[in-house]
Amino acid sequence: MLRPFNWIYPGEVKKIMIAVRNMSNNSERDELFMEVLWETGARVTEALELVPEHVGTTAITFRNLKQVKRVKNPDGKMIRVHDPDALKEVEVSKKLCDDIKAWCDFNKIKKGQWVFAATYGSDKHVNRMYVWRLVTKASERAQVFRLGKNHPRTGAIYRGVGPHTFRHANAMYLLDQTSDMGIVQEQLGHADIRTTQRYAFTERPKIQKKIKEIKW
Repeated sequence: MLRPFNWIYPGEVKKIMIAVRNMSNNSERDELFMEVLWETGARVTEALELVPEHVGTTAITFRNLKQVKRVKNPDGKMIRVHDPDALKEVEVSKKLCDDIKAWCDFNKIKKGQWVFAATYGSDKHVNRMYVWRLVTKASERAQVFRLGKNHPRTGAIYRGVGPHTFRHANAMYLLDQTSDMGIVQEQLGHADIRTTQRYAFTERPKIQKKIKEIKW
């Protein structure tokens, strides 16, 4: 069965996390980062820019990189531009919030510092390319693949898994569990519901099960 977009199953996400734990030089930090990506559906940069004061009891606040606002241009026409100050609050488990706070306390990460610093005491957060390489290698070790677009050089189906795949997996899992497009839109921080609607995919076995339950 072909999967939509870049979706992988929750069990496969966990396999990648285990691989990260076994291969990373900073396994606690990197596994926690993977947990954040999976449970929040945040974009990689949004998660990398997380600071301690944005972690609540059961919610985490991120900078929303793709949020837009309507403003007037010099000609008086309304246009859509990216809002650099836009934030989004994502509901998560209390355990994830507690784990992040414990990590910050243990490593003496204070207000305004990066939760996922490159090294202890560093004023730089982990590099995006480091995350991509880590997830790609971990997915290969865990034997987790996805169907994708044709590779531009070989024409073959590209089957690598990147960190943004966690965002797609989160969206599909939320939709499957809640059947509420509005919840998925709010959690992922989509400005337009049409962006969220691309996740409205139903697997064939579920369709068959539901049809059989209908009394015609």
